[in-house]
Amino acid sequence: MTTTSPDWETRVLDEIERTRDELLTLAGDLIRIPSENPPGDCTDVGTFIADHLRAEGLDPEVHDAGDGRLSIVVHRAASNAAVDGDPTSARHLVLAGHTDVVPVGDLSRWTFPPFAGDVVDGYLRGRGASDMKAGLAGVIHTLVVLHRLGVPLAGKLSLAAVPDEEQGGSRGADWLLDQGVLEGATGAIIAEPAERTHPTIGQKGSNWFRMTIDGKPGHGSLQPLHGVNANLLAARAVVALQQLWDMKPSAPEDVLDLIERSKTFAEEREGYAPGIGAVFEHVTVNIGTIQGGTSSNVVADRCVVEVDTRVPIGLSRAEVLARVDELLAEAGVEATIEPTGFCSEPNWTLPSDPIVTELVAALRELTGDPTAEGVLQWASSDARTFRSHGIPVLQYGPAELATIHGFDERAPAADVVLAAKTYALTTLRYLGVAETATESE
Repeated sequence: MTTTSPDWETRVLDEIERTRDELLTLAGDLIRIPSENPPGDCTDVGTFIADHLRAEGLDPEVHDAGDGRLSIVVHRAASNAAVDGDPTSARHLVLAGHTDVVPVGDLSRWTFPPFAGDVVDGYLRGRGASDMKAGLAGVIHTLVVLHRLGVPLAGKLSLAAVPDEEQGGSRGADWLLDQGVLEGATGAIIAEPAERTHPTIGQKGSNWFRMTIDGKPGHGSLQPLHGVNANLLAARAVVALQQLWDMKPSAPEDVLDLIERSKTFAEEREGYAPGIGAVFEHVTVNIGTIQGGTSSNVVADRCVVEVDTRVPIGLSRAEVLARVDELLAEAGVEATIEPTGFCSEPNWTLPSDPIVTELVAALRELTGDPTAEGVLQWASSDARTFRSHGIPVLQYGPAELATIHGFDERAPAADVVLAAKTYALTTLRYLGVAETATESE
């Protein structure tokens, strides 16, 4: 028989509360191990995690994709007391997070050491505090607590600490899933940063590309009568691409309400300016880099523009790229388009999926906030990779969102503990607890 015994829930939550300092220490230790990407070597942080898990009596697997891209995986099998045919006994939950962080940037603009890993005035501080070593510590500690207490989970639980997310995940989650290491997973929680009571359950597609435009060189003093300036053609192209915003998506009926809720949430709870929610229904265009010409007195013979477009639910990457070709043709610009970096279709997990309903219910219970619910995000993450492998997934982790990828990154210490409790309670309810012979007597 499978149960979600309140006794087990109380014991696990009490243990996380009792060991909150241990959890925060683990998060600080992870922050103090630099794992900037680029360059992306996660050997040290991966080794630390594996050693930590071994010290707790667990048996971590180390999967090496090369160049220090270590993934650390632990599988905890379902209890022998689980009953065949019980819905939860067939479930396999993955708790996941990435070990790499973005570079710290200009050290002079930090007001504290970027790898501090300390707690000051109620905040965990340092690069990765929000994105996402605090969340990673939370899923690790959840597994450790469940193991220490000997909770007889009815379903299988796996932990996956992966590298390379900040550069697309080709040697992280994507590689690990392609290897079949997480075969059979029925749900996943990624400890990525989210608003305190709003996990993210879907995201826009990512469509990055490099646009190369060739001109004809000549002496700069003869422009515009001699030579063809690639930089001017690129400027014309950049202006034309702004019309991608006007594309009209046709979203499925079952996500229309989710889109509307996400628009409202972005404006009312995330603190962005009125109207920001429109990004969920439009193609956004960011001209990231422009590199053209060789010298100011030479007509530019080539210009390379790197573009980040995000694709709303109801459109595809192919449709956006086809429109790019049309706009360039209308502008009279010939260009070579090459996909780069993050490339994914819009993807989401339905609000009715069990992994979403269980985590949202846990959040409402733990925070006392009845408005807790899943929303969309406009950025991209490893969630797209899990969904492309048929695994329902959502993201929830502690963060001060405004500091992500910026200077003085930090996360509320109380929310680190809340996140761990949320992971634990969701795990207990999603997988269920097998009733042992002693409990049933």
